[in-house]
Amino acid sequence: MAETDSRYWKRHARRYDRATLFLNRRFGAMADRVAESIRGSQRVLEIAAGTGLVTARIAHAVDSLVATDRSPEMLAILRARKTAEGLTNVEVEEGDALALGFPDGSFDGVVIANLLHLLSDPGQALDEARRVLGSGGLLAAPTFCHGETPVSQIVSRLLGLTGFRVVTRFAGGALRQLLSHHGFTVQEEALFPGLLPIRLIVARARAVRAGREEKLPQKPQPVGDDQE
Repeated sequence: MAETDSRYWKRHARRYDRATLFLNRRFGAMADRVAESIRGSQRVLEIAAGTGLVTARIAHAVDSLVATDRSPEMLAILRARKTAEGLTNVEVEEGDALALGFPDGSFDGVVIANLLHLLSDPGQALDEARRVLGSGGLLAAPTFCHGETPVSQIVSRLLGLTGFRVVTRFAGGALRQLLSHHGFTVQEEALFPGLLPIRLIVARARAVRAGREEKLPQKPQPVGDDQE
């Protein structure tokens, strides 16, 4: 993400939890659904964990969890939450969603929550997630869909006035198509209404057969004015 985004999170890290829960009051139910979808996994990576709103739910459902984020300010809050809630199976590390510092196939589960709409190339983050998962690994990708409803489009543009930069306003099946194009088979999908709806996609990483390139669906095109 750009330097302007880094400055934004530095200023607003301590307001993140309150703002997120206001924008979608079903956030807790969504986080519980993510935890259930990945329950029983042995080693899970959380990309863009932020302050740990989802981290705490996942930690109780898996054997071990590595929670990463690029923002030092968000990580400081996450580490405090880890200590306060006694999340002994959680490791907290600084990490870039577009260049994960982990070997291929090192996790059997990945959670990437509320990040894809902020990236100029969300497919690159999905390719990295698929790389560290390996074939058959489970991905949970809850994403704020800023283009889902007329209200969410207005709210999104108001947020933009504060410096919050949204690159893609996902709507309808665009998120599902994006995951499918980048090597995932969708298993579950749910929409959590709110001022900014959250669409949760749970998917498996498809196998790439030796000697042949896996046939992928046509790359999805932007929906309406999703791209800015």
